[in-house]
Amino acid sequence: MEQFALSLVFKLYSRLIKYSWQDEPNKKSIVVQIKNLISKSLEFHCIGLRILKDIISEFNEYVGDHLTVLQHRNISISLRDNVLLDFFCISLDSLNFSLQNIMDDKLKNIRELALDLSYSCLSFDFIKTTSIDSSEEILTVQIPSQWKATFDENNPLELFFKVYKSLHSTKSLECILQVVSIRRSFFTTEEERVKFLTNLIQYTLDVLKNRIGFTDSNNHLAFSRVMERLKTNYHLNNLVSVNGYHDWIANLSNFTIDTLKVPQFSPNSIYFLLSLWAKLVSSIIYIKGDPSKTSLDKYSPVIMEAFINSKINNSFSDEEDEQLMDYEKMVEILEGIPHLGRITYQATCQQIIYLFDSISQKFLVEANPTQLEIYERQCAWLVYIIGCLILGRTSINSSEEHDKIDGELSVRVMVLININDKKLVDEASKTNNSYLHRTSRIALELSFIYFMQNFRKIYIGENSISSSKIYQKITELNGPTDHTSVLFSIIQKIGFNFNHWAENDEIIKKSLEMFWDSVNGHSTSKLLIENKVTKDILKGHGPAMFPFLEKNQNSRNRTTLYKTIGKLLFTDENLNHFDEFIEPFDQTIKRLLDIKTPEEFRTEDIKKKTIGLLRDLRGLVTSAVSKRTYLLFFEWIHTHFSDVLIKIINVWVDTPEVTTALLKFLSEFVFNRQSRLIFDSSSPNGFVIFRDTSKILVTYASLILKANVSKQDLYKYKIKGIQTSMLLFTRCLVGGYCNFGVFELYGDPSFTSAIDYIFQLCLSVSLDELLSFPKASKSYITMLEALCLGHSLTIIQLNPQYFLHIMKSLHRCLDSSDVTISSSSCTSIEKIVTVCYYQMKKKNSTCLNSIRQNFFGNHNTLYEIIDKIISIIIYEDNYNQFIFSKLLLTCIIFSQDTFNQLKQKYIHSFNPQHSDKVEKAFIQLMENTHDNLDTKNKDKFTTNVTIFKKEMKSIITISRYL
Repeated sequence: MEQFALSLVFKLYSRLIKYSWQDEPNKKSIVVQIKNLISKSLEFHCIGLRILKDIISEFNEYVGDHLTVLQHRNISISLRDNVLLDFFCISLDSLNFSLQNIMDDKLKNIRELALDLSYSCLSFDFIKTTSIDSSEEILTVQIPSQWKATFDENNPLELFFKVYKSLHSTKSLECILQVVSIRRSFFTTEEERVKFLTNLIQYTLDVLKNRIGFTDSNNHLAFSRVMERLKTNYHLNNLVSVNGYHDWIANLSNFTIDTLKVPQFSPNSIYFLLSLWAKLVSSIIYIKGDPSKTSLDKYSPVIMEAFINSKINNSFSDEEDEQLMDYEKMVEILEGIPHLGRITYQATCQQIIYLFDSISQKFLVEANPTQLEIYERQCAWLVYIIGCLILGRTSINSSEEHDKIDGELSVRVMVLININDKKLVDEASKTNNSYLHRTSRIALELSFIYFMQNFRKIYIGENSISSSKIYQKITELNGPTDHTSVLFSIIQKIGFNFNHWAENDEIIKKSLEMFWDSVNGHSTSKLLIENKVTKDILKGHGPAMFPFLEKNQNSRNRTTLYKTIGKLLFTDENLNHFDEFIEPFDQTIKRLLDIKTPEEFRTEDIKKKTIGLLRDLRGLVTSAVSKRTYLLFFEWIHTHFSDVLIKIINVWVDTPEVTTALLKFLSEFVFNRQSRLIFDSSSPNGFVIFRDTSKILVTYASLILKANVSKQDLYKYKIKGIQTSMLLFTRCLVGGYCNFGVFELYGDPSFTSAIDYIFQLCLSVSLDELLSFPKASKSYITMLEALCLGHSLTIIQLNPQYFLHIMKSLHRCLDSSDVTISSSSCTSIEKIVTVCYYQMKKKNSTCLNSIRQNFFGNHNTLYEIIDKIISIIIYEDNYNQFIFSKLLLTCIIFSQDTFNQLKQKYIHSFNPQHSDKVEKAFIQLMENTHDNLDTKNKDKFTTNVTIFKKEMKSIITISRYL
């Protein structure tokens, strides 16, 4: 049989085992069967190992909609508790067996499959707390304590190292990584922990000394990860006290330096090795006794020097541009550099200054483009390194001497920025902007932004230290300088970037972030508010001052810009400029309203202007965070608010770029951020805002519901719009600036129409499709919670289709892996059932018919909810017990008959010899509780739930029932 077909057969077999697992009384039978299989021949041995690996993979994943998340989890836990250790023992036995003859190809296959199985066992999600959608690596392996005897007897760490030394297997290093990551509490005594760590140091030292397997880049990376994880799990004090530490740290230093000399061989290894050294150095302050015994002051400076030299020496390669251009990756790589650089800061500074002065002088006079690229890369690396060293200044590692060193380094970067900008202006006039496409020049600009951001964080604003000596040193080297002059230099540089790098999205984006951070800081904003530059911006904002508004394709940058400008505008000092500032927007809105026909409106030029307007206004209203500033914005826009937005929707409803920008602006406009939407008691503004919002929402929904959207485009053309519509509707519901009952009182359909169309939108896609997108899922459940808590009677009286869809959605999300979603679902159902309970007690309730129709006319609704709650309480560990207990009590009191039916179901689900115990557990659950929803009664019931859970788990363990 072909390998792909065999893989599918194994997959099918594993899935069948999983789906029948609940009905299998003897969980160990699979172990016996596999042991029999692998004993028959070498070929069957391989098949048996593959089957076990596939079973682990199948049980560790939550695949299959017919099982709930909770059922998937419980089946996985059952595998862990019953047979996973047996699987691991089989893998170790097979590995030992395969080492009899390392040249035998058949044994080689067994060895590789045994390592795969070992890794699957060790990387199992033992405590089942990892999110299904999470891609994050688990740093601590939570192996059960029951595995301790197997580890003592088989010593898997020694076995995996034996395999690696003999065969240079990367997979064996991956297994070692998992063993190194085992929780320290797994070893019950300090003596055991020291023994394990000593062995680990000796095994890794042997590999380091003999450079075993390092010619393979995969091995090099895997070993680097092992070393980094070793420090993550063990304190420096533990490492230093181990015999052989000094030999180990010396060889680790040599290994790191060799790696830095040839970074292209295994570039990712560098990240893990630098992270390792950073963790070692940062732990020196916790060392007991003399810190010099760590030898880190001896080796760290050498590694820092090697790192700097490697970056300078490798700048001759064009491949460096790729790394330098990735701003986020650069920040990640440089995380550990401050610890290494500041341990002997004077020596580090001397090296950087020597290189910087030499390279910057060559950069100043160089005309050859090829050579210039090399100097630009070298300068970019040095600026990045200086920037991260500045950021590494803390109250612990700082001193006046270090501040002066920071001044010496910073002044060189500041001078280089000015030189570079002058060269850029000259180049632009001669070469028709060819510099825009030179990646080395872009990388250099990004390094400047990184440096300026870090300098601002440490030495300007609320986090700066006023007694710093840095400005004295800068003044000494480059003329009078203080924090104000440096801040304005940064703002000037931001403006320069806006003008000369308008077409480069990354530089514009990072410059805008720096602009926002400068304006948003308490101290820095005070310096900027009354500055002439600010006055000029408020009077003349637009493409003339900010060319990227026209040239940059990323219109999202507009929102950030106007959020920042809005922060400057909406201050006591500048509010008098509002009318002048808003005039260009006024003109744009009037031009849009003056367009007569849809054909004239539907042009690319109008589309671009429309998106720009919506994004600009969204940024502006985001910064209107006070009652006064929001009212100013509202009074300006409300005259043409609904007219222009409805016109845009009617023409561009099939264009997500436009509708998304519109809905996001509207969502921000109705958001009661910092209680800004508080109007006088005589003001109708709150009602006006919701009435217009409802009109816009209904227009959008009625049009988008008619659109035919393919499965491939469902998110872009429909679900994203539905998600934003739900968000803005939720913000209206919880805003507290509008009494929605008034609409019904005066016959205004705004509220009921909004609800109707929101649920039409929700029903226009399947529940599976809606919940498959995390953001849409969260928006949906948050909206339902807002409706259930604030408008429960309205929900109860909805038509049965809407009501059942709401309850089905909430039921579906009760066992969500996202605690926020499951808790919101719980709270929502409890509120609805509680209101129904009290309404049923009233003699003249207007919603009795709705309750009977929606709840008792659909008996399965409440039955399924109570069933799932009981299941979660019995089997789930990571849930909010108090919330679920309150919900269960509310449902029981509301419908005792439904609860009694479920009780009988659970009693009959167990073996007859255990049914009496189950019945007793259910009786104890209701012990000393009363037929009311008082707080005291809920607290008592919560206590009973704890006892009930414990009893049911005990019964399940005895009966082996899931």
